[in-house]
Amino acid sequence: MLTRILHNSEKLCTFFDHLNLALSKPQRQHIVNLADALLVCEDEKTLAALQRQFIEAPDASNMADFLRISPWAAEEGRTALRVDQVAWIITEAERTQTPKVIYINLDDSLGEKDKHTRHLEPVDWFHDHAESTKRRPRFKNGFCYLVCTLRIGKMVVTVDLRLYLRAKTVRRINRHRSPEQRIPFRSKNHLARCILEALRPLLPQGWTIYVQFDSWYASEQLIKYVRRQGWQTTCGLKSNRKLNGKRLDQLDHALRHKRYTPVSVTAADGNKTTYYVRETTGRLSHVPDDVRAFFSRRHPREKSPAYFMCTDLTRSAEQALQGYSGRWSCEVDNFYLKTQLGLADFRVQSYAAVDKYTVVVLATWVYVERRFEQERGTQIKTYGDLIRRHRDEHAVDWLTGALEMMREVGDVQQVLQRFLRLESQPSTA
Repeated sequence: MLTRILHNSEKLCTFFDHLNLALSKPQRQHIVNLADALLVCEDEKTLAALQRQFIEAPDASNMADFLRISPWAAEEGRTALRVDQVAWIITEAERTQTPKVIYINLDDSLGEKDKHTRHLEPVDWFHDHAESTKRRPRFKNGFCYLVCTLRIGKMVVTVDLRLYLRAKTVRRINRHRSPEQRIPFRSKNHLARCILEALRPLLPQGWTIYVQFDSWYASEQLIKYVRRQGWQTTCGLKSNRKLNGKRLDQLDHALRHKRYTPVSVTAADGNKTTYYVRETTGRLSHVPDDVRAFFSRRHPREKSPAYFMCTDLTRSAEQALQGYSGRWSCEVDNFYLKTQLGLADFRVQSYAAVDKYTVVVLATWVYVERRFEQERGTQIKTYGDLIRRHRDEHAVDWLTGALEMMREVGDVQQVLQRFLRLESQPSTA
């Protein structure tokens, strides 16, 4: 078995040293080991696979116990990461004199598990609205989570990641718990509000703040909560939402003779896309303030437009849609969290253990984001480049250690036994 890690990454250790995590020294070592192995392992990231990355291999049961029974709280770790991320990006924005505009982006995603998985508490069947159609709904066995990113200028940080449980799942889990240990059910909109409530005291005064989410979160309660904080909202809307008492698809039909406004939106990679937009102003049902609604098409003859709205009436269509495009940062998070950091690879059963595992994955991703912002350049253009650099550093350290041991002991078999974790062969003499 080819190992990968001789020593923990110095930069990863420094990152965790600066975090205000309430962990003992052994607990800190466990979370550093997990984070390092998550970054280096290229296979499915089970605890056994993570353990096999180390030359001096920790016991896989120790990693499991760190998640299952070790006395640390996932919420405390999540809070420490959130506080550190917000403080860092605000400091960097002030240092670089970036305009004082904050975009808070919310989105949910599914982590898919095998369809026969039954004994992991957060895992259940969820409707997959991304792959479903009106005539053919799709359901996946897996887990659901909400992710929240914060963007200022070109800088993006992830500030929260929380598991969502269906009401049915909560009842099933609570059936085996005492009353004081039962988990409360929280809808996705309630979770989104909890995330914003946790962010609110960390945000600076005097900054313009836009909260952005898709049409699944555009409830009147969440919009009114955002407006009560003095923030603005840009979000998607469904076609049956009513503006001034009329459905949006009916308003779109009534505006069919109005000229389109071409709007050019620049993506993160520099590519530009032109949308054809009509707009109107009115009041959504049960929302106290006027909003500006946008009807956006990829080409003038497209039959089904996308509907958006912004509570900031001073924003043009181009400003609103350009800002809303920043929600793509949530999709970037989802890609790397699931494909590179193994968010969906957990095998621990209890909800509490899975929640701790998500905090470890989030902490690992925060390290990648932070280091990416510090080392971005011609060789580090994406988060994937940064992960490869982390792996290359371990490869150099591993090879250096093997060569130094060979120079000291002069025995190839002994070096192979240690660095490849080979069992010693019995003597044939």
